[in-house]
Amino acid sequence: MNLDDKRKYFNLCDPDESLEPDDDRNIDFDLLGENSGNPVRGFFWSDKLLNEIILADKPITRFFTGHPGSGKTTELKRIAQKISDPEIGNFLPVFIDAKLLMDLDSQINLIDIITIIVYFVEKTIYGQEEGFLQRLWDWLKNTDTELGKAEFSIPSVGKLVFEMKARDSLRKKVHDVILRQFSRFMDEARNQLEEFNNIVISEFGRKGLVVIFDSLEQLGQNTESNWMEILSSAEKVFGSNRQYLQLPVHTVYTVPPALFNRIVGTDSYFLPMIKVYDKERMPYEPGLAAMRELVRRRLPEDIQKEILGPAAKENMDRLILWSGGYPRDMLKMLRETILAKYYPISENGLKHIMTSVLNHYRLGVPAEAFEWLSKMAKEKYLTWENETHLRIASQMLKNHIVLSYLNDDFWFDLHPAVYEIPGVRKAIENRERNEQEGHTDES
Repeated sequence: MNLDDKRKYFNLCDPDESLEPDDDRNIDFDLLGENSGNPVRGFFWSDKLLNEIILADKPITRFFTGHPGSGKTTELKRIAQKISDPEIGNFLPVFIDAKLLMDLDSQINLIDIITIIVYFVEKTIYGQEEGFLQRLWDWLKNTDTELGKAEFSIPSVGKLVFEMKARDSLRKKVHDVILRQFSRFMDEARNQLEEFNNIVISEFGRKGLVVIFDSLEQLGQNTESNWMEILSSAEKVFGSNRQYLQLPVHTVYTVPPALFNRIVGTDSYFLPMIKVYDKERMPYEPGLAAMRELVRRRLPEDIQKEILGPAAKENMDRLILWSGGYPRDMLKMLRETILAKYYPISENGLKHIMTSVLNHYRLGVPAEAFEWLSKMAKEKYLTWENETHLRIASQMLKNHIVLSYLNDDFWFDLHPAVYEIPGVRKAIENRERNEQEGHTDES
């Protein structure tokens, strides 16, 4: 494989790229499972959320999560495409990427979310940025004259959202002013969205607006120092204050995976991994086939054989099982195979790639988590007996050390590499031995 080919396949395996619906690499895993009669993610995710929006007489609010790199954004883009199709939904989707508009390594605030939604809806409809923001800024300055001082000046009203993202002092000041008249702020925002929705119906001939607020699941993903504070702020927004997120338009919010065990409800979705193992940790062929297709759309079979040798299929299956059905980890390992100095990769080279995944997860598992992880590995459910367990569960979900799967109901398991961490393996062995001894005593 020459340098140009290596560059091509390396970039086709970008683990951080969310695919557009018409990308050749995009796989509708729900459809793939439907054709085989074995849903590899246990459910038809896009169709359920899509149909809820289409069939609802009143605006609905849904919360959607998944591990970064699990395909969540791709699924939401697929929904946005279908919902805009005149033959399917005929709604106007407004797709918001929180990474562009918010500091995701700081505590989240309800005011920011509502402001961004109204701002972005108006921008989507009219292409302008200053209508709602101009009225909001005028009201803020009239309410608190300090906002007229030089330290709070902004280059233009249309940049208010971006200035609040970049300047902590401005963001805090705006929050303080709005909180004094929060009810008025919410009433204005709701009225504005209702007006926009009516315009979309009457002037655009659509059935209404659908707001999809993506990337909020990445809150605190790149920080450890203030992670629990960020999670607590998100729990307040999406938990105790979630009634304020129910707007006069259909809304879908992504949330951090660590919140799933805190705010779970019938309005919450967790996009699971592709099931390559069953609950007994036996290989699950439909899931393996789905992951093979994910690989094939990036690396043709002849390239796989060049990289992995005559036993390419068996070696690729080893990597697939090692990924736990987590697309991002699979793509990272594919990149490592492309980067190998010599082809085909030797057995030691393949083990090195797998060990690098193990070492990554080992760094994310503190000793205090060993016992809790052994219990979860046995029961396959997220349970906690105290605040320490809850904190550990949140951390393990955040770092995708614990992965979600679905049969008839949700179950969880350790990432395959985590089973090989010595402390975790010893805790599991001790638990199994204690259970066997206890069973022997009873008999």
